[in-house]
Amino acid sequence: MSFTPFEIEFTRDGLVFDEAQVTQLLDAAHGLTDLLVLSHGWNNDKAEASGLYDTLCANLAKVVAANVVPDLAGREFGVLRIFWPSKRFADADLIPGGGAASANIENDEALLRVLEELKHDPARLGGSDTSPARSSSIDAAQRLAPRLETDEAARREFVLHLRAVLDPAAAHPDDGTEEFFTRAPEQIFNSFSDAVPAPAATGDGGATSVNDAGGAAGVGDLLAGFKAAARRIANFTTYCTMKQRAGLVGSIGLARVLRQLRDRQPGLRLHLVGHSFGGRLVTAAANALPANTPAVTMTLLQAAFSHNGLASKFDGKNDGAFRNVIAQARISGPIAITHTKNDRAVGIAYPLASRLSRDQAAALGDKDDPYGGMGRNGAQHMGGDTVEGELQRVGSGYSLASGKVFNLNADAFIKDHGDVTGPEVAYALLSVVRTV
Repeated sequence: MSFTPFEIEFTRDGLVFDEAQVTQLLDAAHGLTDLLVLSHGWNNDKAEASGLYDTLCANLAKVVAANVVPDLAGREFGVLRIFWPSKRFADADLIPGGGAASANIENDEALLRVLEELKHDPARLGGSDTSPARSSSIDAAQRLAPRLETDEAARREFVLHLRAVLDPAAAHPDDGTEEFFTRAPEQIFNSFSDAVPAPAATGDGGATSVNDAGGAAGVGDLLAGFKAAARRIANFTTYCTMKQRAGLVGSIGLARVLRQLRDRQPGLRLHLVGHSFGGRLVTAAANALPANTPAVTMTLLQAAFSHNGLASKFDGKNDGAFRNVIAQARISGPIAITHTKNDRAVGIAYPLASRLSRDQAAALGDKDDPYGGMGRNGAQHMGGDTVEGELQRVGSGYSLASGKVFNLNADAFIKDHGDVTGPEVAYALLSVVRTV
């Protein structure tokens, strides 16, 4: 058994950068039984993304060599490494501590860093290009920063400038982003101005304590005030940018490649694997497949999208953005989702959506939060479609079945948002693969 590597690079608009890469993959498809489709989503350049893929593939090879996953003999695997212009959001150095005397200065510096990063809108992964219109909007927001604490008009203009770099058509009820475009700017600032506590380590809905050094014992963003709100708004804008881009690359770019592959090799098994915003990317690609597509699995590793994304009537009336993946069996095989309270990035981003929806009390990011994150909580509001379990040690048994979503609590093995390449993850992925 071997893993034959392929690469395809997509631009920010979801277009293939080099069609020769697609041709190479299509020409090789006849010699493959399975294709792993890997998408990063938390990387700023190709070297970072390649490192993620290299480590995960090395552990996949080790698990195969250990002969602990049955039914893989005689199968020939290709590994498609996707590259697209993703970007980190809510990074650790952009979240100042809540107790230090210098925290307000750190917050001001972090706000300017986030805004500076927002200017960049590269067409390709690792680029630094942007559009004049985008730069103009962000420059205007930066000039307003010194006035935000005392000037309501400045706060209003700040929000309007950040809205200008986003596409409102990409907003959806499942993650609260609609509110970012419909609420008054002053309401948005008020919603984001309070400290963001962390979910309790036990997952019981309470907030974590603040440790003796003044920082959060878990996931927390403990500064208050309009400057802190501005930083959160800027980070939320980064989240919305990546959400839109991942959806485009998945639904326009990757989905087309998958259809071409199936046309060329109808029996090819497809295994979609996405990390962070790459989870949204591969889910968007799956959502663009026909109903009842056979021999497709999906594994989401600390996915950065709403835990309502696959849900049915999560609020009593709306389905998640990707409900048809389940309802129409566009993924016919099992779907496995790792989630953990240790995921700082997803834990910071998603309580903000609940604040936008005016639900401050529930804005803790856990499974009871109306707008929690997939990588924090797994898929929620799924009725009988989900099975709760844990990420297992290599060699332990998984009972996986087609047509179900398996939430795998990874507290024991995944220590942060990017810790998704270990042997336990590789073993879970191969356990999903063997089912089709």
